[in-house]
Amino acid sequence: MEFLVIKRDGTKVPFDKNKIITAINAAFLDVDGQLYENDTAADIASDIEKSLNKDIEVEEIQNLVEKYLMRSERQDVARAYIRYRYKKEVARDVKSDFFDAIGEKLEARNV
Repeated sequence: MEFLVIKRDGTKVPFDKNKIITAINAAFLDVDGQLYENDTAADIASDIEKSLNKDIEVEEIQNLVEKYLMRSERQDVARAYIRYRYKKEVARDVKSDFFDAIGEKLEARNV
């Protein structure tokens, strides 16, 4: 059975474990400067895929990635992944605040 990922905007897309592998490998690159192996990322992505029993939100997948990385021997990579998530969240919040402010001005609600 194919499961869907519920994105932040509510849209649904097919689950793609390659996106998990790419995200984990980016954290490895951030920590190590180069990619020494792909097994850890592929194993975590496969474990997450096997654990699915319903459609899942992006945030839940990211939480699972953190959990699996923290259980691995590479907690340093888990920390890099967590920092990356935090930076992206802050950037989304800033972008949202900016567009809200522009919307207020355009609609003359807060001139």
